[in-house]
Amino acid sequence: MRGLSSKHYTIGMAGHIDHGKTTLTKALTGVDTDRLKEEKERQISIELGYAPLKMDDGSLLSIIDVPGHERFIRQMIAGVSGIDLVILVVAADEGVMPQTKEHLEIVKFLQIQKGIIAITKKDKVEDDLLDLVREEIMDELEGSVFHHAPVVFLDSTKNIGIDDLKETLLGQLEDIQHKQESGDFRLPIDQVFTIKGQGTVVRGTIMEGMVHTDDELQILPSGIPVKARQLQVHNKMVDKAKAGQRVAVNLPNISAEDINRGDVLVLSQTYETTDTIDVSLKFIKKLQYPIKQRSVLKVHIGTAEVMGKIIFFDRNEYQDSNEEVLCQLRLEEEVTAKRGDKFIVRRPTPVETVGGGWVIQAKGSKYKFGEDTIRTLQKVKEGSPEERVTQAFSKNKLLESKDLQEETGLTKMELDSLLEVGKLIKIKDKFYTGSENVKATLHQVTSYIHAFHEANPLKAGVAKAEILSNFSNSVPKNLVEHVLQSLQDDGKIMRDESLLYDASFEPHYPPSWKKRMEQVVSGIEGDGLTPKPFEQYGREAGLPDKELRDLQHYLIRQEKVYELDEKHLVSVKIIESSVSRLKKKYPQELELSAVKEELGLSRKYLIPYMELLDAIQITKREDSVRYWV
Repeated sequence: MRGLSSKHYTIGMAGHIDHGKTTLTKALTGVDTDRLKEEKERQISIELGYAPLKMDDGSLLSIIDVPGHERFIRQMIAGVSGIDLVILVVAADEGVMPQTKEHLEIVKFLQIQKGIIAITKKDKVEDDLLDLVREEIMDELEGSVFHHAPVVFLDSTKNIGIDDLKETLLGQLEDIQHKQESGDFRLPIDQVFTIKGQGTVVRGTIMEGMVHTDDELQILPSGIPVKARQLQVHNKMVDKAKAGQRVAVNLPNISAEDINRGDVLVLSQTYETTDTIDVSLKFIKKLQYPIKQRSVLKVHIGTAEVMGKIIFFDRNEYQDSNEEVLCQLRLEEEVTAKRGDKFIVRRPTPVETVGGGWVIQAKGSKYKFGEDTIRTLQKVKEGSPEERVTQAFSKNKLLESKDLQEETGLTKMELDSLLEVGKLIKIKDKFYTGSENVKATLHQVTSYIHAFHEANPLKAGVAKAEILSNFSNSVPKNLVEHVLQSLQDDGKIMRDESLLYDASFEPHYPPSWKKRMEQVVSGIEGDGLTPKPFEQYGREAGLPDKELRDLQHYLIRQEKVYELDEKHLVSVKIIESSVSRLKKKYPQELELSAVKEELGLSRKYLIPYMELLDAIQITKREDSVRYWV
């Protein structure tokens, strides 16, 4: 499949109950997605089923078999939220059924643009009637994304039409815009479970960005920090997972009870939580009952399902007008959302899907009823230059001028205006980024440096290369370098050769090891010019190896000790005292015998001592005699 081998797509298998979605999924992938006992007994899918589909070119697609029964529409919406293409399964002997139509509405509201019609159970209909079946189904699908979709006839139990479906699938995927791998990582969670011996695992489809093993993450809306200990894509261990992939993330040190379906796993602080969203909303053509002001609706966004009230600003109720409505959803619980996110609304009783749309502003406020508010929301929907720039940089943190203009539709003059007011930042005369991106990166970088100092109080600073490496997966190098230079220019961080450190930081003993480290230093000073091996002091003080190594580097860097040889350290004060003593007695030159007599050193310490004086340029050797420098 040309160009798809490095990309990842999620395919939804939707349709009415008992039209053969699970059987078709198994024919395509070899995986039976009905995994629960009650699903086997009742022969219906209750939970989302997932299966990998390996294509001929080696690329791997994720097939989601979403439940078709009306009672399980909630799980279906959770599955569809990450889907790139839908295979609509329609049984040849039954045609388009009520649940099929509801699935179609959901696909429309989530703005999934590509679809394939899989007409299953062709063996149930005479061959000469198949064209009639196709026509009847296409008539029912008129006006939907499937009206011009390719059609494939199948008999999944006999493997008839499966190859045709795969070939059709390849052709459709080539035109799909791929999810943003370069954006900030976001994984709406649709499954949470515990594996014995491993701990908590969450699963979902990555909406944007990328995640790596050992990434420090956050669960929203709770804000709980977590770490990605292991990643799996379709039961295979991987080091990283990208947008569009179905991934399982092992999260240590957190209970499954602390995570819910609908929570979102994120990498950065770009994402916000909110309980008030301004939206552009469309309703289905024929509502059973009008939607009244402040009606309670069930809102499905990402994989979250929350109750909320609809707030109109230009009417007191909505009945069949088929127009877009700018309004607000006030939710009972916070969700993670940003501009552009799609959602579905359902009436809780009588249960029905009533509409869907997209978020025009993730953090809404309370507005007055009237046309002024509608005009304001219309401007928000259309997006000011600043909002369009913000949206562009939510996908890519750095853009060249040409790409930024293409992404936002703004002129160079409009971009220059944003530069003047500080909403747009230019980097290295080539790239642009938003002020919020700079602000967020500055916060991340300073937090990282502070955390490094806290974890490594003995070290003078953190290497610039280490900072760049740490953010290489989430922030462009040029942006990090820009922020580091800005912090240096403002005097907030200092540089010592390759090390960077907070301007207010001074290396110091960690409080928990201070007394033992002082014991080591006292021991070195007490033993004068005949110290024991440095590791021995550490063992006697009960210092772990890491802390002892850090202490050694600290003492040398702070010029508190010299390295007498590779195993022994000697106090700088002791060296200075001994040199003063020798200069007083031998003001012109030194010989080994004289130093040995004066300081009482054995050859074991005498030779390293003299070589140290040469190395630190206190003495200069000529044959067997040394002179003071």
